[in-house]
Amino acid sequence: MIATLCYLEKDNKYLMLYRNKKEIDINKGKWIGVGGKLENGETPEQCLVREVWEETGYKLNTYKYRGIVIFNYNEDEPLFIYVYTSSDFSGVEKECDEGELKWISKDEVLNLELWEGDKIFLKLLFENSPFFYLTLDYENDNVINSKLEFKQKYSCFEVFVPKNYVEKIVENLQKYSLLTEGFYTDVYSTADAVGHWKTLEGGSPFDGEVGKSSVANEKIMKFRVKRDFEELAYYLVKEAHPYETAVINVFRMEV
Repeated sequence: MIATLCYLEKDNKYLMLYRNKKEIDINKGKWIGVGGKLENGETPEQCLVREVWEETGYKLNTYKYRGIVIFNYNEDEPLFIYVYTSSDFSGVEKECDEGELKWISKDEVLNLELWEGDKIFLKLLFENSPFFYLTLDYENDNVINSKLEFKQKYSCFEVFVPKNYVEKIVENLQKYSLLTEGFYTDVYSTADAVGHWKTLEGGSPFDGEVGKSSVANEKIMKFRVKRDFEELAYYLVKEAHPYETAVINVFRMEV
């Protein structure tokens, strides 16, 4: 199941919802943000906007996607909660059918009756942390296990290179442990390719002749580095690459 959770912010306060109106409610007696489960055909953003409107009377103008909480409660189906914050909304606050709405100072939020795991991601929101993935395993009201990860920014490289130069590039990159991922090192892949080119006057080709079309077997080498090391990796690849004009493609991604 998928749900959304939003914390509206104003004057250094969060709009909190005390769930006390439904007889059968897993959140009964606790303070949470506003939100709910996706309806058929909805996207998380559509669900977010609808739930905030239905529960508060506010229309979201802009909002920020902050993280995902994976809520594992007893033996129930996992609930994937998309967490948002917003300080840009309009409208008139209304009474909520789910419970009592109240603006609470951020300094006091953690003193409320909260889910134990909520305190973990609320601190992340207060600190304006990077996008996070938080897994919470509950046994009734108690967190028995939690795992926190942050979204990482990577630069993905695609390098066309003669087969016998792959190891030289790897060696150069590993001087700075750029191909190390967790407990694994020399992390990269290769695929076969056929390179085609024609050298123009003035060129000094590693392979082939000036003025003639050339074809050669190559390797496509693929790897990724953290974004902060993109320029260093590019320099190290070029330093070890034999071609006068190396084909080095760089794609940016976040995971």
